[in-house]
Amino acid sequence: MLLFLLLYMKLISKKQEDARMFMRGLELLRNDRGVFVASPSQDYQACWIRDQLYSTFAYFYTGETKKFTEGVQIVFDILHKSRLRIESAIYRTPTVGHEFIHAKYHHESLDEITNDWGHHQIDAIGLFLYAVGFSYTNKIAVFRTAEDLELIQLLVQYLISIRYWESRDNGMWEEGMELHASSLGAAVCALESLSFQKLAAVPQEAIDLGREALFTLLPNETVSRTEDMAQLSLMWPYNIIPREIQDSILKRIMDRLVQSKGLNRYWGDTYYRSENGISGEWTMGFFWLSIVYSERGDPARAKYWYERGLKTVTKDGHVPELYQNGEPNVNTPLGWAHALAIIAEKKIAVAGDYRGK
Repeated sequence: MLLFLLLYMKLISKKQEDARMFMRGLELLRNDRGVFVASPSQDYQACWIRDQLYSTFAYFYTGETKKFTEGVQIVFDILHKSRLRIESAIYRTPTVGHEFIHAKYHHESLDEITNDWGHHQIDAIGLFLYAVGFSYTNKIAVFRTAEDLELIQLLVQYLISIRYWESRDNGMWEEGMELHASSLGAAVCALESLSFQKLAAVPQEAIDLGREALFTLLPNETVSRTEDMAQLSLMWPYNIIPREIQDSILKRIMDRLVQSKGLNRYWGDTYYRSENGISGEWTMGFFWLSIVYSERGDPARAKYWYERGLKTVTKDGHVPELYQNGEPNVNTPLGWAHALAIIAEKKIAVAGDYRGK
């Protein structure tokens, strides 16, 4: 009995150390205001809306409500500065990328950085609106002023004005313009959440059109792409697709995207491709799979993928963006990779399933 207790305490201590390690890496990227840079590397020293929000979600799961609130409010601050761009897009549909809401901002001034980018990312706007709805579902108040509330209504109108249900966008990976299932799912889930919480006026038709477009496209991510790591977002955080479609998507991901140190974003990805032809191996994919299997009530698989993720952590305790030629790339640590690791660990811990077996 004593031996069992000692072993149990050792496992608990190891789990706690893992959580502290992941949090240290995340905190390296956060300033006192709650703004995250994506990574310390030269190319990633900016605040992306998507990275900001995924990184911020980690604090909800650690019970740090103040930091969670600050992280969401940073996006309000960013988008308040872009109000003229938002209003312009509502009154006149954008025709070029920089006319859409921008995706990345200066991490200190919160100003737009460049027009030369794949800015049209419906999933990032959907994620923000979903985060607001999620906050109020969990009794966390993120509105500070009437202007905050007005901004949410403007963003709803923005999605409707650009006809998000048929709008080709750059998607989660900021690349080619296609209709993306992950973008559609983000927008539909966000609008449903806002409507349910009565945080904005959302026409039911706007939800219905998005849902119809999403389920027409599924189980593909785009017309040209049959599987994509971005589709994991449809299972978490959005939980918007039924089990049988999840099963189909997960099988495709397992068959084609799983590599030794992470997931390919999609088949044929050329970003940081290794000399052997394997596309970049994104470490956060393992942690994302762990979260998905926790959500599906499968603790054994959740633990398996979490431990696969642990094996990708560098000697100094950082989760890289990806591995290329067996080595982590320069975007190490990556903020939202650390956040997904934290969330994966917390979900396993809450379920009481992590025992090191």
